[in-house]
Amino acid sequence: MLILGLVLIVVAAVLIVLGLFTTGNGNLDDPTATMLGLPVGATPIFVIGLVAGVLLLFGISLTKWGGKLQMKYMKQKREMRTMAKTLQDNTPESKDEA
Repeated sequence: MLILGLVLIVVAAVLIVLGLFTTGNGNLDDPTATMLGLPVGATPIFVIGLVAGVLLLFGISLTKWGGKLQMKYMKQKREMRTMAKTLQDNTPESKDEA
């Protein structure tokens, strides 16, 4: 989940940069801009921004959730190691069995 969240954040950042670097033609009667050489209007630029915002928020939430799960897993693993070491230290070792 952590990796997926980071990927979504990167995709959202690329979309935001793509939306920011659209070039307008300077004509107020025909408000089309060019994005990667393709003519786009105001609505597609708005939709790109909206999708980028949703992806960014979803990516941040996935990253937080994945980080919490990973920390919980690491804590449990540390506790299990401590318990195993304690059990290993407390077991009587019978070396003289013969």
